Amino acid sequence: MQRIDVTKLEFLRIEPRGKAIFEKFWVDDNGVKKLVKVSENNDQDIMEYLTCLILKELNIPCVDVELGYDGFSKKNCCLVTSFLDEGDVSYDIYECEVIRDKDEDKELDLCFKQVFNKYTSLYDFDDIDRLKQDYIRILFGKCLTDNLDSKLENIGLIFNEKTKQYRLPPSYDNGLSFNSFKSVGTPYCCVGNQYFEIPKIIDYILTNYFDYVEDILNNLNTLNDELNSILEPLDITIDKKRYIINYLKNIEQYIRKDTKCK
Repeated sequence: MQRIDVTKLEFLRIEPRGKAIFEKFWVDDNGVKKLVKVSENNDQDIMEYLTCLILKELNIPCVDVELGYDGFSKKNCCLVTSFLDEGDVSYDIYECEVIRDKDEDKELDLCFKQVFNKYTSLYDFDDIDRLKQDYIRILFGKCLTDNLDSKLENIGLIFNEKTKQYRLPPSYDNGLSFNSFKSVGTPYCCVGNQYFEIPKIIDYILTNYFDYVEDILNNLNTLNDELNSILEPLDITIDKKRYIINYLKNIEQYIRKDTKCK
């Protein structure tokens, strides 16, 4: 698959790099701001790109991602299109209390409520449902793509100083999707900033917010039918491709067997 040569784009500024990222910087691509994330000898660039394809197939909002190559570092990268509008600023709601309870189901419920209480404390009641729905759909997408890195800082909240409104950005920072490849045990995801097994999170969402994700379940079947053709041109090992195919197939079967979905 052809990659964009980022050295030919207009450089804007450096960003602090994240874990397993060699470098991050902004470029201007014909008037469009894009964040270049240079991979540190791993496949995070491809996972960002693949997750973008998958989430859009599922009708979950996701940032636009393209594959690139950085001629200076001689490393692969991805280009993530900015999702900020004029007047947008990131709003910090990342701090959450640690919740501990002997009943893990209650603990999970309290973590969801803690996130939603943050929205309630900021915003008009009439719009809370929209923020909750967006959060649930993005988190559900993180579960479906086996993304451990679903802390609040990677789901975020945006405030527009012109419109005086809050919104969640499209799903972003998905380089750790399908991170359970070669690991042993049940995959985990974050609710708020606490980790829970993905099946538990899925069960909770299906029980309490089925209407928010019903269309995603219908799209999941179509995605699995098309997954081979999506993966075929990507430079991913055969073993990892097999893992991704089996993960999505198994998670769909798990959901379909759930009596709450019948």
